[in-house]
This record gives sequence, C-alpha cells and structure tokens, in this order.
Amino acid sequence: MTELPESKPSAGNRMRRLAIATFLSFAVLVVYLRYVLFQKGILYGEAASKMASLCVAGIIVFMGYLPLRVLRGRGSAKSVPKESIAATLAVILGLAISSYSVSELLAPNTPVAATVSACGGTPVYGAKFFAKTQANGVNARSGPGVEYPQVNRYAGDCTLGFDGYCVGRAVPDFILGTPDQRWLIVHDRKELIAAGVVLSESAEAALGSKPGPECQKWGGLPQPNEIQNFTYNITTGHINASAPGAVAVGYGMATVPQHDRAYQVVALATNSDFAAQLSARTIANELSITGGVWLSAAICLADNVPVVASLRVQLLTFDGSHVVTELPDAHVPSSVRMLLAEVACNSSGL
Repeated sequence: MTELPESKPSAGNRMRRLAIATFLSFAVLVVYLRYVLFQKGILYGEAASKMASLCVAGIIVFMGYLPLRVLRGRGSAKSVPKESIAATLAVILGLAISSYSVSELLAPNTPVAATVSACGGTPVYGAKFFAKTQANGVNARSGPGVEYPQVNRYAGDCTLGFDGYCVGRAVPDFILGTPDQRWLIVHDRKELIAAGVVLSESAEAALGSKPGPECQKWGGLPQPNEIQNFTYNITTGHINASAPGAVAVGYGMATVPQHDRAYQVVALATNSDFAAQLSARTIANELSITGGVWLSAAICLADNVPVVASLRVQLLTFDGSHVVTELPDAHVPSSVRMLLAEVACNSSGL
C-alpha cells in the first residue's frame, strides 16, 4: 500500500497563523498600555477610564480586520467557508469585549481599596493611602496649615490618594473633634489636605511613621518625637508630661503578666501640660489585679496615631489598691511597645 506524503502547511495557513498571533499579541499590548497609563497617573478620571477602555476595544476590532482580510484574501472568496469568517468575527468581537472588561478590572478609575469613586481632576493609582472627602468637599493648600493659600478644591464624598504626610497646624477631626497634626500629600500633586477633614479608607500605618522628605520646603514642622517629662503622683493621682511640638499626649496602662494581659485607655490630654487624673484605686479596680502595671505615655499625632518612638513607661507595683513601688522609665518588651502606644492614643476606648 502506497503511503501518502505528509501534508505541509500551505503558505496561506502560515500567513493566517502569523496574522492571528500578531493580532493576539497586539491585543495584549494595548490592554497593558492602558494599565500602565493609569498606574503611572498619566491618565485618570472616570471619563478617561471609560474612553481608554473603549479605545482598547476599538483598536482590537480594527486590528482584527487584518486576519480577516488574510483569511479572505487567500484564494477566491468561494474557497473560504462562511463558517470560518463568522467564527473569526465572533473571536474578534469577543476579544474586544473581554479586553474592555479586563481593562476596567485591572485598572479601573477607582482602586478596589477605595469605598467610593475617585475625585475628579486627580490620579489615585500608585498612592499609598486612600481617604474619602467629607460631604461638603475639601480644600487643598500649598502648605501644612490653614494660613497657606488654597490651591485646589475637591468635591465631597469621593476618594483621594495620598503619598504621605507633613506635620503642621493641628485641625480638629471632623468626626471625633480631637486634634490632628497631619497634612496629607495629594498623590502626584504639590498639594496638602488636612487629615482631620477626610475619612480614612486605608490603615493609618500605610502613611508611614515619618513626614515626607519634601515637607520642609513646604513649611512642614519637625515631627514631635520626645516626651521629656512624664510624672505620676501616686498620692494625688496627677499625671503630667511635656512634649515639645506635640498637641496631644495619650496615657494608657497594661498589666505586666505575659498571659491574659489587660489593656486600658486612661486619657487623651490636649491641654498645655497634658494633665490627666488617675488614682491608684482606679487603676486597681479597672485592671482587677494585684501586681505590676505599666503606665504609659505617648505623643499622638492624631487619634489612634501614636509616635511609637516617644513612648515612656512607668512600672507601678500594687498590693491591693495601693502602689508599693514606682519605677520610672521601665523597660518594656518591643512586642508590647506598639500596643501600649496604640492604647494610649485611642480615645475611642475611653
């Protein structure tokens, strides 16, 4: 029996495969290009997002004309099954719709970390931190204080992205009323917005623990980092501290035992000498323990935003409701320092 020679791909088939591969590669390229333009902040805004996705779909449909022409151009029109042309058209349209959906999914105008749509006129992709503007909108200024000129205004109930913070004039938090020294750096803009007038959508830690390097030229203040005096009078229960540059000092306490440790907020003090009142009997009753208690003080840039490096701790040893020993500047394990600082600055626990 005579064996038939192996059939080799015709030049037409090779051309069709090359055209389809080129088409698919180009589709991936335009989707990636749209993603990069939004990630870099070159394109932003709801209208630009939709238009860019539509352009991606349109370009893919246009480029899909190439394999279709190759498919029809090789040989007579009669030699090309109608099913092949219909299938090619279906693939092109399906890929265009899929590319539009993927573009919106990979780089929508508003990142998934945000709860509401992005504010118009500013990019948000690539920002470290997201926050929602209050209903009446917010002003952006050239420096960290209300005395600096207004350079922009953003609408209410939309998301802004931020790259860090500067320390400046304290502004009351519009919900809690507690002072906030941070002025947030608008993403990819030389603009600052008071942290107290926006609602965080990200963890506060995403802003970092130090002001941005550009803050000094914008009039930013040094970050307060040191509590110079921290005293507790075991007889009267008076607590005092001094912290240059700070507007709030928080106090907290925790039981010393490693297991079943209890934490308690004492006060968030915003007066000139950061005074608070806490009797030894109150400590014993609140923590319900006889033994060691850490009494801590930390500078608070804002509610629940401690400067951990500023933490000062006193060790009080109780016998019933009486303090029997007091040790200033007590050593605290590093695993506990962060918790003590967070407790001290958390006014919601009062």
